[in-house]
Amino acid sequence: MKYAVYVEGKAELLFVADVLAKYSNYDPMVVGFRCINLNDDSFEYVQFPMQGDVETSRDFYQIVNVNNDGLVISKLRKDIPNLVKQGYEIIVGLRDVFSADYKLLCAHQQVNMELISEMHEVQSGQLNVVEGADVRLHYAIMEYETWMMALMGNYVSSKGGDFAKILEKIGIDPNSDFEQEIYHPYNKVQEVYKAVNERYGKHESDHLAFLASVAVADYEKLRHSGRCASFKHFIDSLLLNNN
Repeated sequence: MKYAVYVEGKAELLFVADVLAKYSNYDPMVVGFRCINLNDDSFEYVQFPMQGDVETSRDFYQIVNVNNDGLVISKLRKDIPNLVKQGYEIIVGLRDVFSADYKLLCAHQQVNMELISEMHEVQSGQLNVVEGADVRLHYAIMEYETWMMALMGNYVSSKGGDFAKILEKIGIDPNSDFEQEIYHPYNKVQEVYKAVNERYGKHESDHLAFLASVAVADYEKLRHSGRCASFKHFIDSLLLNNN
């Protein structure tokens, strides 16, 4: 089966590749993927991360980083017809809710699940450009960093920190559902990093260090925890043939 996955930035690209590699036990015969940076309309294939190939892997994923918070919808809409012609059977888009359009619609700076649902319905409808195509738009509520925060206990511990105490110190209930409570997770992740004398700035090295601390068991624990429902929905789509 061939999948195309469109994401907003390098952090999400590395995350998707990490999930696929670890769930496949790094077996290129089971899962293959290649990653592409999209600059304007120029496709740049990257050498890392990469696994398997379209000819020999049972399931193959093309992961595209559109390099812009607001371009997942428009790039997907443009590319879907060609992706279908190339034999991609499942087309997945992932974007953050926290964005310029959300801030314009929600002036109170809060997580509004009703508004998020309405936005998702409208934007999903914009991707109905090829009849019968299996196109799935997913939101990271409110940002990818929400999922990151829910998974970063091991990373904080490796730096000598007490994750629960740090969360409480920055005003977050460790037992809460982060996607329901945290309006701007990126800022909170920065605070957690600062508490263990590290810096977070969306750099590749930041994410590789964080992802190295996450195992399949951690992904599965969050997936079935009843928290961060947007994470479960995305992982379920991504691993449709690899559960």
